[in-house]
Formats: sequence, C-alpha cells, structure tokens
Amino acid sequence: MNVFMHGKVEAGFEALKAKMATDMAGPAGEFCSEYRLADLGDGEVMFCANVTNFEKMGAFMSNPAEVQWDKDNGAVYKVYTLEEMQG
Repeated sequence: MNVFMHGKVEAGFEALKAKMATDMAGPAGEFCSEYRLADLGDGEVMFCANVTNFEKMGAFMSNPAEVQWDKDNGAVYKVYTLEEMQG
C-alpha cells in the first residue's frame, strides 16, 4: 500500500463505502490495484490503497464531480503517500 487517507465523512461510512465500490469498479480501478477502507466510528475513516498511476489519481480526485461529492457529503480528509521502511 502506498497511499493513506484519514478523514471524516459527515454522510457516514456507508455512503463512502458505496461510493468507493462504484469508483473502484469504474475509473478508480484503472489506477488502484487494491484498497482497504476502515470505519473508525462517528464518521471517521481511514483508507489505504496501492496506487499504480498517481497522475490518473490526481485527475480523478480533482474532477469537479468528485469535489462536489466531497462537499455534498461533508468529506474532509488528508491524503499521504507512503514508502516501505527497510530494515
């Protein structure tokens, strides 16, 4: 996994889970080979993914429809890239 997201979705975990399932079956499946989504309770979520094309991911996340979904559902999050620690 090389991407980590942590945030809050006011619409709740199930709304995000349904959206992600649709996205991964469509355009996000083109740049994400696997992912895990966790419900931390009270709208707080964590997401880890193996992203194979960061350019496509950036274009997807900045798409006006995606930005609007975040606004409509109270989704606020931070996204981080990860590197495996050697040793």
